Amino acid sequence: METKDFFQDKQKSINWQITLKVFIIGIIAIVLLVPKFMILGLIQERQTTAEITNKEVMQKWSLAQTVRGPVLSIPYIERSFDSEGKETREEIRECYILPKTLNIGGEIFPEKRKRSIYETVVYESGIEIGGHFDATDFDQLNIPANDVLWKKAKILVAISDLRGISDKISFNWNDSTFSFLPGMENRLIGNNGISLPLSHFSYEDLPGEFQFTLRLKGSESLNFAPLGETTEVALLSKWNDPGFEGTFLPAEHNIDNNGFTARWKILNFNRNFPQQWKNDEYRVTNADFGVKLVTVADHYQKSSRSAKYAIMVILFVFLSFFLSEIIAKQKIHPFQYILVGFAVLIFYLLLLSISEQLGFNLAYLISAVAVIIMVLFYSRTFLKTWMNSLIQTLILTFSFGFIFVLMQLETYALLVGSIGLFAVLGLTMFFTRKINWYNE
Repeated sequence: METKDFFQDKQKSINWQITLKVFIIGIIAIVLLVPKFMILGLIQERQTTAEITNKEVMQKWSLAQTVRGPVLSIPYIERSFDSEGKETREEIRECYILPKTLNIGGEIFPEKRKRSIYETVVYESGIEIGGHFDATDFDQLNIPANDVLWKKAKILVAISDLRGISDKISFNWNDSTFSFLPGMENRLIGNNGISLPLSHFSYEDLPGEFQFTLRLKGSESLNFAPLGETTEVALLSKWNDPGFEGTFLPAEHNIDNNGFTARWKILNFNRNFPQQWKNDEYRVTNADFGVKLVTVADHYQKSSRSAKYAIMVILFVFLSFFLSEIIAKQKIHPFQYILVGFAVLIFYLLLLSISEQLGFNLAYLISAVAVIIMVLFYSRTFLKTWMNSLIQTLILTFSFGFIFVLMQLETYALLVGSIGLFAVLGLTMFFTRKINWYNE
């Protein structure tokens, strides 16, 4: 009877030890969340520093560019009359004429600029703009023909950052060539720009064909406004990570390793302003569209995403060590769990620091190999055989490899991650199905 009681007490003691060990492992995993969040904070801090540096480089080079134009601005005399039909006041106002057709073709030449360890993408571009203005019926605007001040007409082109203009701009109108002047005061079109006074302009100059070339520097994005009754834009570049933004998406586009091409075709029915208006009835600044030179999931974004999976990797490794304790009857001290957990966290610090120098993929390989080798040799000091150590490090290797695959997937990352975790849980259930946890 006493022998039976002894074995029952011993079994209870073993069950209590297993329960206590699971509790301790859980506490260790929770405590390791603190340095994990510190690492995430460090990644965010480094990313913020990189973004500040990028903005400084862009500010000195040239900011994102938006081109709107050309717009034909024609002053006219607006007269006021009293109830008896006597003129009481006359005021100089403006009417705006948009081109009948607007054709834009351009090529973007991206360039990477480095400051310290940080890299910024800027660009130069060559943009050909052409089309024609149709004859204008001022009766539709309720403007008497005699009140139109043809000699004060201007061509307006809004350019968001004038520092990006790299060359003089000549404007070809019918058979004449003119040079633009800096400055444009018209917030209906844009805050900055260039203008061309047409001092010899007259009604006979309409319809008119126009053409000009812009050599424009910028950063981050290049946008246009659909000012033509029919607007067609064609862009190409060697940059293979474009983001199409704004009010309109391209009708056709192609993206491959050699770059991208995109073509837009926009009609006047697709926007909320007409081809001609007077005074401040409409603005054209809310219909911009174009392309953004996207840096898809740079090394800071990828490091942050991978660090969010740190607790999952730690739990995988702890689970494998705990099962080794149960199956191989090899006791592992909680302090050894802590050191292995810290080794996994050190991986993310190595990844962050090395990726700033060598890029994410190579940094991931170097950091993973370093931590795997360290865990392999350390685990051999407290596990019975090399085989046990290899099994533990293979699980760690699988965890790092699985996370790396998720980093390469943008659209299907959640789907693949969910299926992978489901498979891991299923395998764990399968291999532990015969363990007698209570030794009954």
